[in-house]
Amino acid sequence: MKLILYTGLSGLWVRIRKKFNKNSLIFLFFLFISSLFWLLNELNKNAVSDIKFPVRYQNLIDNKVLVNDLPSILTIRIQASGYTLLKYKLSTKLVPLTLDMKSYVFRQKKNSSEFFLLTSDLHGRFERRFSDEMKILEILPDTLNFKFDEMEHKKLPILPNISYSLARQYLLIDKISTYPDSIVVSGPASILDTLKGIRTVYKSYTDLKNSVSEQVDLTTPPKVVFSHEQVELSIPVEQFTEASFKVPIRAGNLPDSLILRTFPNQVTLTCVSGLGTFDNISSDLFWVEVDYESIQSTTGNKLKVNIESYPEFVQSVRIHPTYVDFIIEKK
Repeated sequence: MKLILYTGLSGLWVRIRKKFNKNSLIFLFFLFISSLFWLLNELNKNAVSDIKFPVRYQNLIDNKVLVNDLPSILTIRIQASGYTLLKYKLSTKLVPLTLDMKSYVFRQKKNSSEFFLLTSDLHGRFERRFSDEMKILEILPDTLNFKFDEMEHKKLPILPNISYSLARQYLLIDKISTYPDSIVVSGPASILDTLKGIRTVYKSYTDLKNSVSEQVDLTTPPKVVFSHEQVELSIPVEQFTEASFKVPIRAGNLPDSLILRTFPNQVTLTCVSGLGTFDNISSDLFWVEVDYESIQSTTGNKLKVNIESYPEFVQSVRIHPTYVDFIIEKK
């Protein structure tokens, strides 16, 4: 009995499902046909649509520089048939429209250095890019604002923006520099007044064993133009060696009627130099002295020995001893 009932219900379900699938297909087919006719009918009607149009600007006011940003995209509200709008949106690649500002009349805001241009003045320029079947209703925004400043020129130093480390037994043999060491910057006065120098693009160097000489870019503040886009960065590096030698002690600020004798009468100087300049080192290039006028403030019977001058190509100059005994005699 149960088997007969199950078989009967299964057959009924199969017949219902077949009938339902057939009716569903018929319903979907007619729904598609009706939707297609509705769409074709709607496409025949006029419709309003917005198009995002890229624009570029050229030939602004002579001897002036623009300090505010202009919109790179304008919204064009157009009216046309659905067919035309659909065809335009599907087939047209929007090439930026270049707007020659010399062709339009700027209006100046009252008691201000700002100017403005109504985008309604641009209708003719845009209409030439559209077909006759399309009508421009509006261009948004409705106003383009221009803020100008005087174009000025200023010479500014280049500021190397780097970090570095040296390998062991290597040193800088000269200051880090750029060529040129300064450039001419042109731009609005309001921006140039805030600039103290132009920084290079950040670079990092580690464990340097060789000198660096390479072209580096400059960081460009907005609204300015450089006389050079790149400079040559120089980091002079050389292996170093240490040198020691004896230098006589001299007396500074000593009256002509006196003789100041120190014990010892010379000190040992130790310094670091690059290998390329090592042979140029001699004791004659160094000047060490004790100051007679410091006797009143000194404690004990010793004077401090000071290094008054040494060549630029040496570094880490050390002196021994730093204090010496002395006696004063009359001539």
